Amino acid sequence: MTARRARATEGKIMPEASYQVRVSGEIPAELLAELRDLTVSVEPPETVLHGSLPDQSAVVGLISRIHGLGLRLIEVRRLPPEEGSESRPAPPR
Repeated sequence: MTARRARATEGKIMPEASYQVRVSGEIPAELLAELRDLTVSVEPPETVLHGSLPDQSAVVGLISRIHGLGLRLIEVRRLPPEEGSESRPAPPR
């Protein structure tokens, strides 16, 4: 990031953004209880989380929690605003 761009974003609050997080295997109930604001879908052999996180601290906190439980993080993706609400997987049948 250039110095000019850094100055332009200083002091601005990062808006809430939607994320997709992929984890290998199933997420333990202990962590699922903490993730009640996220949509959780199991797509064997992965678990996929979708939802809004308020800031980068929340993203880092989620990654740290996943790591702390010994789970293998596959991908973290920030979704474009229009994709965040429309790309959620369909509910299980």
